[in-house]
Amino acid sequence: MQRCCLARRGRAAMSQRRGAASRPRFYKHTSIDRDGDAWRVTLDARPLPTPNGQAMRLPSQRLALAIAAEWDAQIDRIEPAAMPLMALASTAIDQIPKERKQTEQNILAYAATDTCRFVADAAREPEVRRRQDKYHEPILAWLRETHGAELTRGAPGMLRAPPTPPEALDALTTACAALSNYHLAALQAATFESKSVAIGLALLDREIDAEEAEAAARVEETANIERWGLVEGAHDYDLARVRVQLASAAFFADATS
Repeated sequence: MQRCCLARRGRAAMSQRRGAASRPRFYKHTSIDRDGDAWRVTLDARPLPTPNGQAMRLPSQRLALAIAAEWDAQIDRIEPAAMPLMALASTAIDQIPKERKQTEQNILAYAATDTCRFVADAAREPEVRRRQDKYHEPILAWLRETHGAELTRGAPGMLRAPPTPPEALDALTTACAALSNYHLAALQAATFESKSVAIGLALLDREIDAEEAEAAARVEETANIERWGLVEGAHDYDLARVRVQLASAAFFADATS
């Protein structure tokens, strides 16, 4: 049920994305089968390759079923943007092995501007500040206690966070280096979507779930929507995208553990 929901959400959230390549659906049946110690998705009994032509050997039956469900959910045309789990698997197999160090550096770069490090002025934006304290402080405390990374919050109302301590970057580097290629792909997606390596790591480590990660990533947007109302075609689309990407990253990490 969860994998089907992810596929439907992916289609609804991403089908309007401009520039996403699509092509007519060319297969009738999707399935999975065992490939030694791995699993693979098949389209009309033919193994599904990665975009770069590599064999897509997946570490769990659960993930293979979920990716097969994404392909099965395509109707007349194949919309890659509506298949977030396929994208994550392709990244883990095609991209990460060749660009692992650069991927880690891209993730670590978010420490300097991490969403959790910014603090609103309580006098001017009380609801934003309340949500920041509620969602961000516990995540930063967990990051400090679990990974030894101290990401301090900025002064209220400041547009820049304090410099990131070298010790924190070293701890985050160690945390990234310990991840499998699959988990690093999930962390990259969660970090980019939330603009927070702290939220990304907490999601991967199951300290928070996808719903909590979404709330932490969107404290300012949520407060503004509650105050001024939702702009259809903008806020709702952005919310759906964030929800799909974070839920997909959490599912992907769990299914490859």
